[in-house]
Amino acid sequence: MKNLLVLFLVIVNSMAGLAQISINNYRQIEVQNWNSNQLVTKQKLNQLKAQWANGSDITMDLNVLMNIEATTYTAIFNVRQIAKTSLTVNTLLNERIEAFKKALDGQGISNKQVIVEVISQVPIYGLSNSKKLFSNSQNEVPIGFELHKNITVVFDEYDMLNNIVFEASKSEIYDLVKVDYFVSNPADYYDTMRQILTSYVDILAERYDEVGITLDSFDRILSEKTSAVYPIGRYTPYSGLTRMSYDELLDKNQELASPVRTIVAPSMYYDYLPFENFDIILHPKVVKPSIQYTLNMKIRFTKKQPTQVKEITKVEVQKKFFMLTDQGEVKLIDIIK
Repeated sequence: MKNLLVLFLVIVNSMAGLAQISINNYRQIEVQNWNSNQLVTKQKLNQLKAQWANGSDITMDLNVLMNIEATTYTAIFNVRQIAKTSLTVNTLLNERIEAFKKALDGQGISNKQVIVEVISQVPIYGLSNSKKLFSNSQNEVPIGFELHKNITVVFDEYDMLNNIVFEASKSEIYDLVKVDYFVSNPADYYDTMRQILTSYVDILAERYDEVGITLDSFDRILSEKTSAVYPIGRYTPYSGLTRMSYDELLDKNQELASPVRTIVAPSMYYDYLPFENFDIILHPKVVKPSIQYTLNMKIRFTKKQPTQVKEITKVEVQKKFFMLTDQGEVKLIDIIK
């Protein structure tokens, strides 16, 4: 009995050790991915707060980030249909799309906010055996048609996306291609960031003045760069530790020729642009995927060179007048001023 207890503890400890190794490996991979993302971000931003370029220059590299929730969204779905004839395939797919549009209308999304785009309609071919007296051959023959369409749904509230996906599934529309984010007048946000950054530069100038450096005595050269980071570019894939069981999908007495193959689909999470590389962050609370506007301003302060005053010496020229006589002689004429 004692031996059995020892064996049981050894097995449990081994399983715990294996589980711990698996989790540690997973965490190590995630940390490596996170560190890699941070390194790429820092390399792109290339932050320099303030530095001496040479003995008489100061360079400032300042960054502002503004997080803005979108005011309009579009969800794009892809839908497909196959049938034996072109008429049938169009009829079946149109019925599914109309059912989807009717369901969206009940959610407050009108037909004008649903755009249907035809992508392709292609025939499907199969091989037909042709038997002859001394040989057999295979020929391609059309056996049906496949129709592809994209459905774009325009909506104003982000929380509506869940209802849209739910209504799409009722019409057997499952492929959500992407979600786009839009705002009105993005130039206004850049103007706001410029004003805030200009005020921030004035504050820095006062701090420099406190340590005896008067930036008003410097010439300024300014350059700026703007960018917008959209949520679609900030989703990071990850692999979870849990696995779904498909046993509940089978009927009680259903038997399969082979076991159900577990599909491990990678998941994703929204990873907004980190804040540590920015001097000023506007609207720092990010609870929904947002559009992130950035403004980078570089200012170079160059010490003004003293103006050199050149002395001008005035030379007075004395004028003399000469006269040529009829005999060819040159005589000096004395003119009294």
